[in-house]
Amino acid sequence: MLLSQQQATEAKQSGQANSQRARKQHRDQNHPQLSARDKAYLDKYYDAASALAKEYNVDTALVLGVGAESGFASEGTYLRTGDAFGMTGGSTKHMTTAGSPAENVKQFFDNYGNQIRGAGNNASAFMNALQGRDASGKRVKGWKVYNSDHPEKWHTLVRDGINEMRQGVSSYLSQRRVPPGN
Repeated sequence: MLLSQQQATEAKQSGQANSQRARKQHRDQNHPQLSARDKAYLDKYYDAASALAKEYNVDTALVLGVGAESGFASEGTYLRTGDAFGMTGGSTKHMTTAGSPAENVKQFFDNYGNQIRGAGNNASAFMNALQGRDASGKRVKGWKVYNSDHPEKWHTLVRDGINEMRQGVSSYLSQRRVPPGN
């Protein structure tokens, strides 16, 4: 039996719609939906962090994970200073202020870039570097310590932030590649 031209067109369109739904479902299963907070944070910070992270050979998600300090640019000192990374120097007297996310990312790399350089995707080496230690945990003379007041609490906060951003960045990039309306 021959299909009419209209039936063939309808079948083709139906197949395309099913294929699009299947791709979206696969994407959603592999990349959970971002929270509004995380999407807003990544919209503001991802491009600037990614560009500098590439220069320093460090995973962007590690850098963005430090944003857990500010509830990912949604609370605390961030609201007063524009500093998503919590670079207070242990005191509100030394708070970093930033006029833009790009400026804030630059400040982070200006302060800690040489210490985190080459960490790649090694979260332990990255966090050690921020705490003034080499990849094995040994103190490095002259390196800054990111959080000296509550290092254990900071370690847990940032480790969890890194884990959240590893998933969030993957979802974010997947969603950015999706054409509008899909």
